[in-house]
Amino acid sequence: MRGPYSRVPKDVARQDVAALLQHTYRWTRTASVVVPPVAQQIAPSLTVAAQLYEARQYDAALQQLSAAVVMAQQARQTYPALPEL
Repeated sequence: MRGPYSRVPKDVARQDVAALLQHTYRWTRTASVVVPPVAQQIAPSLTVAAQLYEARQYDAALQQLSAAVVMAQQARQTYPALPEL
């Protein structure tokens, strides 16, 4: 049995991951100006996510991005001067 999302083109998932990857990358660049150690903490996860995306492993890239976003949210709690995510 196929679910309601089985008709969604695979490009949608790819585009969603690409958009989140770009957004998180831009946020990390902005955050690096405010609190450089935060970017150093998030950059490795973001790099792995980009590599997974390039390898067309979109689900794995999304999981890796989720980990990076959690780190960013935690950093925002510690450093309120960071921009909203």
